[in-house]
Amino acid sequence: MSSGHNNSNDDSPSSGNHKGFQFTINESNEVVEVFEIKDGVPELKPIDDDGTETYVVNDNGEVVRTEHKLGLGSEITVYADADGDGTYFRISEQWTPDSPGAGPFKFEDRLVYAPTDGDDHIGVRGGEDCHGGQGADDFVIREAAHLRIADFNSGEHDFIIFDTGLGLISKEHLQGFVTDIHRSDDGQDFIVDFGSTASVTLVGVASDQISWDDVSVMS
Repeated sequence: MSSGHNNSNDDSPSSGNHKGFQFTINESNEVVEVFEIKDGVPELKPIDDDGTETYVVNDNGEVVRTEHKLGLGSEITVYADADGDGTYFRISEQWTPDSPGAGPFKFEDRLVYAPTDGDDHIGVRGGEDCHGGQGADDFVIREAAHLRIADFNSGEHDFIIFDTGLGLISKEHLQGFVTDIHRSDDGQDFIVDFGSTASVTLVGVASDQISWDDVSVMS
């Protein structure tokens, strides 16, 4: 990858942002309401009542959401309220296929949202910043959105994996969707644009610190 003109991406999410959630849990330890916090205000999110979406509270007090896609598999997301203030954040996510290779995603290991000092598989979400730890981290992208990745370090064997379920078949195929490669206005960040609706920003990464050798596409 090489950089072109300097420009900023006005639609990029702000630094340090992670989506928060609140849950109404009844006396039977069942989740009966789900709220996503937007601009500091909880907004009610409907729960599918057809059995494809379920929420349970595990023995650690974490909320586990399971969304089953008929004939494909299940996406399991775990939320935790680390400081006990009633706001939960995603801590992990995992795709479990009904049969080998079924479903939109190929990466079946557990993705985390809070890195450790070891080697982590880190989920990258639109509207949120993500960052790595000190090990060799895989940053796994599963959606077309404006994405930010901090602490990417190719020298520590970090890797960016596109597992979007959107039909990408190779790095060459992915490269065909790139519309611009440039730096932020302050020159600190490396930005790859995929049209006006999707981009990947590598925070604090110089142009010579990233190449297509650090990218993988799972087909």
